[in-house]
Amino acid sequence: MTKNKALYAWFNEFMPFYRASSVPNDVLMPYGTYEYTDGAFDAGEIGLTVNLWFRTESEAIPDEKAQELSKRIGYSGVQIPCDGGFIWVKRGSPWCQSLTYQEDQAIKRRYINITVEYFTPN
Repeated sequence: MTKNKALYAWFNEFMPFYRASSVPNDVLMPYGTYEYTDGAFDAGEIGLTVNLWFRTESEAIPDEKAQELSKRIGYSGVQIPCDGGFIWVKRGSPWCQSLTYQEDQAIKRRYINITVEYFTPN
């Protein structure tokens, strides 16, 4: 499985996810997005931005889902198998920021920093 497909599959085990550049117009909340940045063995750590989107009056629901993602990654990260090796996904810093929109207070977003290292030849 390619690196992109491996990340996509891993995120979608958690909740519906899309690359930030290809969210369908008719998508319903909740869902997540991620910025895909490619790399290889010699690239070192690469930051990825993840956003969790909710339509709710509650802050607890988005907070709980962000914590669930944090636990899924764990303290030492998680390794996702892919063609030629694996992707090491780790929590970034700061981990999570809460965002809302003045136009619609029911939209809650969690802006999450993740770090990945690609242990692949290319």
